Amino acid sequence: MPYRRLPNTDAARIRALTNAINKTMSMHPDDIAYSYKVLQNAKFFLPTFKTGINYQRADYSQSVEKNSNYNSLQKRAKMYISHFIQVLNMAIARDEMPADARSFYGLEKFTKKLPPLTTDDEIIAWGKKLIDGEEARVQQGGNPMVNPRIAMVKIQYDKYVNAYRSNSFIQSKNERAFEYVQELRQKADDIILSIWNEVEQTFAHLPAAEKRKQAEEYGLVYVFRKHEKPEDNGNN
Repeated sequence: MPYRRLPNTDAARIRALTNAINKTMSMHPDDIAYSYKVLQNAKFFLPTFKTGINYQRADYSQSVEKNSNYNSLQKRAKMYISHFIQVLNMAIARDEMPADARSFYGLEKFTKKLPPLTTDDEIIAWGKKLIDGEEARVQQGGNPMVNPRIAMVKIQYDKYVNAYRSNSFIQSKNERAFEYVQELRQKADDIILSIWNEVEQTFAHLPAAEKRKQAEEYGLVYVFRKHEKPEDNGNN
């Protein structure tokens, strides 16, 4: 026998609810194959479900665009931070600066290794250390670093930090939207299941083929297995 296939995509859920509602449009309430209460739930819920899905899609599209910009700014900020430290190390190697100048920036006195710049927290932390450290060193009479100047580092750093904060907000918003839509999907599934169960119960006294035919008018979907043919199941 064919089996009933409940919707498992948003488009299929919307189609199932729409079909179940549309079937009743010109019918007397007493003739509808499922309860008036479930019908009202479906009518009130469907617009909310559509709106929730559309909002989530819009939020996702926005996040993709914003994330692309964020990645670009992150890469650029990381490059300026690492270049600044490399130039500092070269100045120390040429004896243009003492090795203890590294301490202004939170770097170890005798290391030439770049600090880890893999995560957002690391990039943000080291960017701030360089900006604050350069200001403190210059205030104590040191010559400003060039190529890049700290002002250029700060410009790229600030752009990145702003993008990071915006990206974090969007991610949090997307997570909330996803959770909300998951709740809507569960409610949609519950309403559809109630409709389908009640419709099948209403037509349970009919022969199998006729029952399926009547139920399909309410949006129920039946799937025949590979070895089955619809014409072979007319009396099943």
